Amino acid sequence: MELLKSELPGVGMKYQLETKAGSNFIIVHHEDGRREIYCSDPEDQESLIFIAELEDEECMLLSSIIGGWNER
Repeated sequence: MELLKSELPGVGMKYQLETKAGSNFIIVHHEDGRREIYCSDPEDQESLIFIAELEDEECMLLSSIIGGWNER
């Protein structure tokens, strides 16, 4: 598992996570607070597939689900 972080001038920050299973996720955190989530195309690692655009509240909910804090 590897996390890479890079600045996108005039846009914000880019975070790239490669999982142990080989999946590649990219999160772009815009200067205005929006987040965009992408994954790499399994057939073409240079191409990205847009997954979603999230606002603050949606990010907090998603992180609580992934982190296991929102168990019901």
